[in-house]
Amino acid sequence: MNTPKIKKNRPYWHVDAKWLTGILLVGLLTVTLLMFILVQATGPVQGKGILTSMLASSFSYGSGGLDSNADLEIMRQKIAESPNGEWQPIPGLPIIVRLSDIEGKTAREVRMWFFAQMADPLYQNGAQGLVDFATDPQMKAAFEQGVGPLGFISAATHAKILSIFAVFGLVSLLFLLLLIFFSYRFGKLGSPGCVLFLAAIPGVLLFGGLNGWINQMTQNPIPFADQTAVTRYAQLAADVLPVVLKSALQTYLILTLLGLVLVGVALLGSIFIREKKKIEVPKPDEN
Repeated sequence: MNTPKIKKNRPYWHVDAKWLTGILLVGLLTVTLLMFILVQATGPVQGKGILTSMLASSFSYGSGGLDSNADLEIMRQKIAESPNGEWQPIPGLPIIVRLSDIEGKTAREVRMWFFAQMADPLYQNGAQGLVDFATDPQMKAAFEQGVGPLGFISAATHAKILSIFAVFGLVSLLFLLLLIFFSYRFGKLGSPGCVLFLAAIPGVLLFGGLNGWINQMTQNPIPFADQTAVTRYAQLAADVLPVVLKSALQTYLILTLLGLVLVGVALLGSIFIREKKKIEVPKPDEN
């Protein structure tokens, strides 16, 4: 004799708890993802790259931009005139240029190589790093006054943002586990997928739009003679942000697709189970 299976009803409050947890998790994930982007942007690799690009773009404005060959020709001329084949472009900064340092490089590559030597101490120790790096007393005094927005991207800032990201990440993980617990059957996949999609899709739209604007600026640069203060900052963004935007957009796209996959698997699983139950239902006895 077969014992009938007792169906355990789902607590009614689980539905409300699932929706509340999901809404809170969307907000938490939104902040967590932004913190993750900042962690990458302020990390040693991207952080030094951003500082290098900002310095190179700022110092190259008067000579026509990062790709202008004007400074490169001056370097070659000064090196040729030097008795020891060396030239110090910025008095007070111990950066020496030799012909071997610039030979075979584009103007942009030379500028990035040159200013990377300033970006490294700036990233490691902030303004104090440049104070220690400089050899001229007046330049040291100028750096002691601060370096403005350049001081934000540093190893110290990276460590602080990493701590904030870790806290939000752990809280988000806790809410994700709660969401899975309160969900039912294939909802344990579909609910996290829906939350992930809702948290990531604004980033796709935001960073996708910024990336498109930067690409347009790169393909159609404004002549330096016609630039205003506003377009100058736009050009600075075009010089600095492409790598950051590409990395951020890739992250958000992956998470958006992952969310869609989870929702898709949940829907297909629910349909399969429903159709299977229809087949297994016995037909009523006609006698």
